[in-house]
Amino acid sequence: MLDDKFVIDAVTHGYDYAPENRSDHCDEEHYRRLGLFMTLRGHQPLESTEPGFAMTPEEFIVRWPAQSIAHALFVESDVDMAVYHPVSIPAHCKNGVSRWDIGTALRDIAPDRVKLYGFVDTFDPDRDRVFDEMRRQAAEGVIGFKFYPSSGFFDNDRILITAKYDSPEHAFPYFEHARTLGIRHLAFHKAQPVGPGSVDALKVNDISTAATAFPDMTFEVVHDGWHFLDECSMQLRIVPNIYANLECTINLIVRQPRRFAEILGRFLLYAGSSRLLYASGCAVAHPEPVLQAFRDFEMPKDLREGYGFPEMTDEDKENILGLNFARLHNFDIPAIKEKIKDDHWSKLRAEGKRSPWSEHRKIINSPDYSHKRYKAEDFTEEDYRAYQFGVAL
Repeated sequence: MLDDKFVIDAVTHGYDYAPENRSDHCDEEHYRRLGLFMTLRGHQPLESTEPGFAMTPEEFIVRWPAQSIAHALFVESDVDMAVYHPVSIPAHCKNGVSRWDIGTALRDIAPDRVKLYGFVDTFDPDRDRVFDEMRRQAAEGVIGFKFYPSSGFFDNDRILITAKYDSPEHAFPYFEHARTLGIRHLAFHKAQPVGPGSVDALKVNDISTAATAFPDMTFEVVHDGWHFLDECSMQLRIVPNIYANLECTINLIVRQPRRFAEILGRFLLYAGSSRLLYASGCAVAHPEPVLQAFRDFEMPKDLREGYGFPEMTDEDKENILGLNFARLHNFDIPAIKEKIKDDHWSKLRAEGKRSPWSEHRKIINSPDYSHKRYKAEDFTEEDYRAYQFGVAL
């Protein structure tokens, strides 16, 4: 816990950019640059500049072991529970960008600490197959479903395949099916690009319509406020069953604290703290610097005076760090604390926090690590230049 506050990380990922996970639809050069792009444009700009936090491409572009993620969350930082989000994007990665099996392995090694959201592929034209997969994931114990605004790639006509979620014909059947499975919590990637092309599907307006049409369900806008801050803030004010999932957005507190303060201040002014959810996106960035910076965060005086932003209270921080997500899913925090107080991870943490990514580096550099890895010489100067212009997307 962080200053006796129970911490729930509302989004974690188990990435696999290893060479053998390349889809047949993705050429080798594009795939190699995709992993490099995610390192240099996704991971490193969000990561702390303190020694040990920023990973090299050779360290990040691998198949992530579940043990690496669990250790970063529960031993190297103050996270108590985590929610795993799988990501498909089959045009790039044949077994998913954030693999389902890494998520289940993470839950297996930390069963009282890890919950799963499922992935809904609304770009699969066979809706019955999608419904079957939702049923399978529900049987595996998912507590929510995740949706994406685009497939992440162009089709043969050079048109980015996108989806909006305000259509009674094309979107609502997925929500209705989730409800029949007993799952009423839905999350939507928004405000950050998935692939090149129009940004229209990244806007949040469609979620307002969907949430209003399904008042008995909750809708998390993931990466809320990263872009379209005006729309995101107004949406929180007028639609009570929408939650701001702060994956990546809260990471800005480490390297861009002023930008973070302006986003958070707007959310607090418009909706208070009761529907804001902490999420690090680990392994896109390490949770420890984010949590330490958030613990010490105060709303800047000029933003309070100039915009009327409220002061950040201890209650606000406790809500955001874990209580809001716990209330959303009816978690019994005292019971969970009792279950995990003497588990494997608590015993390791009691010995003292370890250095960042220490378990990950140990595992991937071990002779027992069996998955292929890129080496420094696999990336050319041209590859490094390409990420600046979005080619790797």
